[in-house]
Amino acid sequence: MKKIRVAAVSAALAVASIGLTATTAQAAHNCHAPYLCLYYNSNQQGAWMTSGSDIPDFAGYQFNNFGTTSAGFGQNVKNNAASASHGGITAQTARVYYNSNYSGVYDDVVPNSSRNLVNTYNENASLHFFW
Repeated sequence: MKKIRVAAVSAALAVASIGLTATTAQAAHNCHAPYLCLYYNSNQQGAWMTSGSDIPDFAGYQFNNFGTTSAGFGQNVKNNAASASHGGITAQTARVYYNSNYSGVYDDVVPNSSRNLVNTYNENASLHFFW
């Protein structure tokens, strides 16, 4: 009888740890090189979108974190991003612009850094990587 209880408890713990691992992996999201991630909330919180190339206009892009339902999930990226992180291995800086087609005020996000957007906080329209 003890062996059956021990086996049942072990099985329950194994299932619980699998669920914990999935939750931990989602919570520990990290923007990997060479991508820039834009986040719906400040301090790299909420839903995010990832890009490794220039985007002249965020129209049509949404915050989609692959099935999670964080704050901002499904919302448009254009004029809704509050923070960013850049996992870059390259030396390219990512620049988030206020206007479409890479114009207006901007926020730079250097490789291997994270920051809240200041000049383009919830007023972002394009993204450009440069050396």
